[in-house]
Amino acid sequence: MMDELSKLHSAIVCSRSRQQQQQAEAEGGTTIINNTPTHHTSFAIHHYRQLEAADHQNNTKSSTNMSDLIKAQIANHPLYPNLLSAYLQCRKVGAPQGMTSILEEISKENNLISSSCHSSEIGADPELDKFMESYCAVLVKYKEELSKPFDEATSFLNNIESQLSSLCKDNLITSTSFNFNNNYISGTLVIT
Repeated sequence: MMDELSKLHSAIVCSRSRQQQQQAEAEGGTTIINNTPTHHTSFAIHHYRQLEAADHQNNTKSSTNMSDLIKAQIANHPLYPNLLSAYLQCRKVGAPQGMTSILEEISKENNLISSSCHSSEIGADPELDKFMESYCAVLVKYKEELSKPFDEATSFLNNIESQLSSLCKDNLITSTSFNFNNNYISGTLVIT
């Protein structure tokens, strides 16, 4: 947009230092450079900046309104409970026990809410339907991918625990029988 303003007013593209511009403004704002009064340039830039700020504010409001509308459409879509459930399943992967129980409660509440009727139907907005289906599928796949390393780690740790337990039991049995045999050989029966 600044380029458009530059085309409209050639004085904007003239090269002068910031110091010259400040000096011109301090002296009353009217200096002539290339036969163009600079106070018009300052005036144009000032109004351009005001218009740009107002335009930015309007765009922010309209994008916020659009964002709120999209969020409402997603929340009212019949596949929203599936989306939320898939999201909660992702969050459960690797979560501590306390967090898992909180997520379970949220999931139960979601199931109660999902049994109520949604205001829209599948097919009413095919683009949103496709988005919801795709996003649910992505979350399910993501949960599977997240779970793999945790499942492998859990399996590995359970295996190690089992081996250690087996070694400890064997060692405990061997050491107990060794003590029993030593005590019996010496003629005294002492059970330790």
